[in-house]
Amino acid sequence: MTEVFVLKNSATPLAEEHAELLPRWRRRRLERLRYAPAREASFGAGLLWRYVMERHGVHPEEPVRFLQAGKPVFAQRDDLQFSLSHSGPYAMCAISDDPVGVDVQQIKPIHMSVARRFHFRERDWLAEKPRDEQNHAFFQIWTRKEAWVKAVSQDQLLDLDQEDVIHGLDGWQFMEYDLDSGYLAAVCARQGEKLGQPVVLTAEDVVAALQG
Repeated sequence: MTEVFVLKNSATPLAEEHAELLPRWRRRRLERLRYAPAREASFGAGLLWRYVMERHGVHPEEPVRFLQAGKPVFAQRDDLQFSLSHSGPYAMCAISDDPVGVDVQQIKPIHMSVARRFHFRERDWLAEKPRDEQNHAFFQIWTRKEAWVKAVSQDQLLDLDQEDVIHGLDGWQFMEYDLDSGYLAAVCARQGEKLGQPVVLTAEDVVAALQG
């Protein structure tokens, strides 16, 4: 079973006192950030992670370790998998008993030369799109690719041109979510997993639930 959650931060910065609600590994990450927007995004992602874990009976200080590519995983349990992403005001978290990956990105103008990093079939698919649709299509590939990398990578680094995420991957499926304010998100999960619409929360919802 795979569940997906999305948090949207409000325009009002999160109160520093709420940092005590974060698990230690997220607090350490927050302490290293000085750029306010990046700090706020990481703050929201940490709060969402704890909220999702508590819903599934996971202690907030359950040990977490980082794989070679930087992916956080539980250090002492393999019955649950999670994935976390954030961009702008959005944080996204998925939890599953199988490998899962999520990614959220702001859709912004990008030079299509970056697509040279993609699989050749993805590049062909992108080139066939009308010019006014190519930017959105680029981020369809990018978010799927990042979600796939998070789902399948363990202690190895994966190349973005390694697989075609648009035309189907054996054993894997994707779900896309168009968020408001020009953001796109994707989930990569095992084939056959039921993927519905995410649970959408505000930072205020999450803080209230954690404090309650």
